[in-house]
Amino acid sequence: MACEKKSVSNFAAKVGLVLLAGCILGPITLATMFRNHAVPLQTLSLLFSVGSASSVLWGEERISSHRSGTNEGPVLCDFSSSRSDVCELKGDVRILPNATILHHHPSARRQSWKMKPHARKNDPHALAHVTSVTISSSHAATDHPSAPRCTANHTSPAVVFSAGGYAGNMFHDLTDVLVPLFITTRRLGLGIDGDVHLLVRDAPPWWLDRFRPLLRGLSRHDAIDMGRAGNSGGGSVLCYPRVVVGLEFHKEMSVDATRTAGKYSMADFALLARRSYGLTRDTAIRLRGHRSIDGGGRRPRLLLISRKSTRAFTNAGAVARAAAAAGYEVVVGEPSARERDLAPFARVVNSCDVLVGVHGAGLANLVFLPAGAVVVQVVPLGGMDAMAAEDFGAPARDAGLWYVHYGVAVEESTLAGRYPRDHRVLRDPAAVRREGWVAFRETYLVGQNVTIDVRRFRGALRRAMELLR
Repeated sequence: MACEKKSVSNFAAKVGLVLLAGCILGPITLATMFRNHAVPLQTLSLLFSVGSASSVLWGEERISSHRSGTNEGPVLCDFSSSRSDVCELKGDVRILPNATILHHHPSARRQSWKMKPHARKNDPHALAHVTSVTISSSHAATDHPSAPRCTANHTSPAVVFSAGGYAGNMFHDLTDVLVPLFITTRRLGLGIDGDVHLLVRDAPPWWLDRFRPLLRGLSRHDAIDMGRAGNSGGGSVLCYPRVVVGLEFHKEMSVDATRTAGKYSMADFALLARRSYGLTRDTAIRLRGHRSIDGGGRRPRLLLISRKSTRAFTNAGAVARAAAAAGYEVVVGEPSARERDLAPFARVVNSCDVLVGVHGAGLANLVFLPAGAVVVQVVPLGGMDAMAAEDFGAPARDAGLWYVHYGVAVEESTLAGRYPRDHRVLRDPAAVRREGWVAFRETYLVGQNVTIDVRRFRGALRRAMELLR
């Protein structure tokens, strides 16, 4: 009897060890099998928890998700990003002008859900200007008995996105729309040869005019403004075999090259931007001493972005003179936020070797600089060094540019004239930040200009000159 109990006990112990090993090795095996696929591990965990072809509960909606090694299912959605949702539909996809998408495929389940196809999904202020898209999916066309007939059948794929949000701010136009659009078309193999349709909502007419060259650089077809009757596609029912709704986001105004396996990068986007606007300079000046390396004697050209409202240089003239004394040919300019024709200012930027500006949307024009140029970002008070580096420092480096970070001293901020030296606005910006974004924005972004100490700033000018060598 004792031997029998011992035998049973040993057997139970072995079974327990096997189960424990399975619990440990199972997830590792799955992670290893799928580590090279584009869908993030968080999303894979969600999909495999319900099977390879079933419906995923997201909020109050059940969304069909399919995964079998590659994007083989008719509906594949990724909601794991904190910045954007993306769904890919395959089969018979009909896009109606009222922001409704009807999809059917023999393997699809009957379900519907809403999305806001914009890469700032947790920002209610931005999303207030983004139209929701309703997607209704089914396995048979009879599930959509009132579906209107196609007025235009296309064999090319399409991307549906919104240009709403903070349209008109160059940084947000690039960060939230244009760079994610580039990532989305490239990652999904769309638009490599320009054969992809771009369907945009919430785009002001001036926005389409302003970025039409870049949109044509991504697609050989005219962008379709889905919100305006009378435009190409307005009032029509457009039908496609493959549609992507939403845009993939990597990081602020840039491409994460570690997620693209080296196939494309922010430098490729910058090259596309230069080509789209007909810019001729791909490489910045190279210096030997203070002369160009080709012996032409040309001085490096510096563009000083002069803002007129917030975070403006109060002594732009003195800064320009200091730059000229340091050996630069100086140009002072300010981009217009809603100028329909972006090309003239893009040509000015491209003609320069150094771009100097206070932290703000104007620095987003760095995408037009030639490779090897230098971006000098003047960062105001407010403990925003990390934010400034993320918004413009990293994108500059990713685009093949040099970057110089100039943090202003307390005496260089106009806040020093409004508050005593021991005031928390000057002494403890983190305390202001803890009060919330509105307090931080009003204090440091809206309520501050800079008066540059030109003697101190010479160090940044010298560093930029050294980098051009």
